Amino acid sequence: MTYSNIAILLLLATLNWLFEILKWKSLAGHYHPITTKESLQQVLKAHIVSLITPAKIGEYGAKALFFPAQLRKKILFLNILGNGYQMLATTIFGSIGIGICSYFLFPTYLPYYLITIVISLLFVYSIPKLLDRIRWSIKGYSWQRIRDFMKTVALHTKQRAWIFSFVRYLLFAHQFYFLLFLFQVDVSYPLAMGLITTMYLISSIIPMLQLFDVVLKTGVAVAIFTWVGAAEITIVCITFLMWFFNVVLPIIPGSYFMITDTSLTSKKSMSI
Repeated sequence: MTYSNIAILLLLATLNWLFEILKWKSLAGHYHPITTKESLQQVLKAHIVSLITPAKIGEYGAKALFFPAQLRKKILFLNILGNGYQMLATTIFGSIGIGICSYFLFPTYLPYYLITIVISLLFVYSIPKLLDRIRWSIKGYSWQRIRDFMKTVALHTKQRAWIFSFVRYLLFAHQFYFLLFLFQVDVSYPLAMGLITTMYLISSIIPMLQLFDVVLKTGVAVAIFTWVGAAEITIVCITFLMWFFNVVLPIIPGSYFMITDTSLTSKKSMSI
């Protein structure tokens, strides 16, 4: 791997985190305006906390602690909203990816895929209406309360959040594709993107400590890329590099912020 290739991978990873930082700045600014630098510190500190919790649960509490006590529940909802848009991007692109894989690799299953998509869309469309009729709550948080909160968030804030989420997704998906190209995996661009997006969709619905997320993604990636005859060791190397550039390297600046600014630690102590 040449220095220029490493530089491209670093650039894609940096852009990935940049859009996450901009997304959080936009969301948090709805209630409590923050600078880009503050957003950078909060995102990277929360990233470190999330490493030891399944499905990045620790990130929610960590980000809320950066704000005044009276705003923390609202900040928590904003973080859920931001991650929800990221999951939406994963679901949409993953669903399209499954269709691409069906078309190229399993054409006999294509009709079943189309039927599943139609049923899923009808189900998604009916969920809000169903939830409006059902009165339920988890620790005081009901669907009606969540829906009303969503209405309070400005439209332009929500639009920026989902745009940043979709751009982030395209960045790390193409970072994976770039690694496939470097490792000379013989697969066309449309099929490669179908395999990549399918892999991310499947791995995203399985809870896992983010620190060990590489194990999950590696297993799923190896299984999926065997469909095109890719060598297991190649896919293992690619998923490891993706994990290293996007999960491990951000720990370095995040750790620096944690050491030099103890506000998160002190707030945790106060909350305890």
